[in-house]
Amino acid sequence: MSRQTMHAVRQRRKALGLVQMNVWIHEDDKNDFQKAVAPFRDLARQIEQDAREEPLEFVPFTYLVRFPVTPPAAVRNSMKASGWVYDRDGDVWKRPVSEETHEVIQQEAVTLTVRHQAVTDYDWH
Repeated sequence: MSRQTMHAVRQRRKALGLVQMNVWIHEDDKNDFQKAVAPFRDLARQIEQDAREEPLEFVPFTYLVRFPVTPPAAVRNSMKASGWVYDRDGDVWKRPVSEETHEVIQQEAVTLTVRHQAVTDYDWH
């Protein structure tokens, strides 16, 4: 899971009022501890599940695509024509995504990943 994706998960859980609790316990207490926290864990999972059933608000983001080697000129020209912008400083192709364009751009990113071994990431606004 990318850092941006994990950040989005943490933000979603925080908005639901969930907090992460990490503790260290003695090995001998492990089973008792798991039994004691099971109701709390199950409630948190249920809260997340219930929230998923509600329609989620679309959060605009930018696809980031990196290639292991420079793609052929035909691919670069096609990407430019489609709205991708090359960022020389980051050596990355970028494309903002809206709710209306998400599926089309996602398919483009998947195609670039499969055909040209590109690495896809996200930049959340």
